[in-house]
Amino acid sequence: MFKINYPTTKYPFNKIISNILDAKNLSKIHKEFHFENYQLFTREKDQSTKYHKLYYDNFKESIEPLYKKFIKEIIRPLYSEDIVYQKIPTFRLHFPGNIAVGEYHKDKWYRDLEWHEEVKEMNFFLPFTRTYGTNTIWVESEEDKGDYKPMGSKYGECIQWDGSNLSHGNKKNTTQTTRVSVDFRIIPYSTYKPSNHGSINTKTKFEIGGYYDKI
Repeated sequence: MFKINYPTTKYPFNKIISNILDAKNLSKIHKEFHFENYQLFTREKDQSTKYHKLYYDNFKESIEPLYKKFIKEIIRPLYSEDIVYQKIPTFRLHFPGNIAVGEYHKDKWYRDLEWHEEVKEMNFFLPFTRTYGTNTIWVESEEDKGDYKPMGSKYGECIQWDGSNLSHGNKKNTTQTTRVSVDFRIIPYSTYKPSNHGSINTKTKFEIGGYYDKI
């Protein structure tokens, strides 16, 4: 796990997401929009708010150009070869009194295990607000160690980590700030192969042209 710093003036994700959600301050949007009205999220419902819909509906026009630029200029240089990347990063809202992901898990549980072992997929956590304490992802340091700790970060940092093998999830947010973030997955092109399995919410197949794209 390591942090990658990037200039927020060149990659103004916070500003774009704020405009899409019509929010003045992303870390305080729970006060603007009364997020306390939502019941505790489950795995089936953690992508179902109208704010998630705003993000996905506006992704192609408002976010995709900057996201592709970020992948090309910040993420691709981390690899010595072409990469396969998640085409639409997953949007997360973690506001006070709730959770962002419905259950603790390893990403490989939702993939074909043989496929997972071959492709060497890695996760990237890209927050648009400060993440700390109970408003962020909690992850173990080694597989099956169970020593969960919070993934602290700030806007302008992106964290690479092994969400395929490390169990992770989140706790009920007892802070006074909302976490707004996206996460995406990267596969070295030399290890890529398509899978018949699909994503949990949209059932999009794990293949280039579906869940992934190539750069």
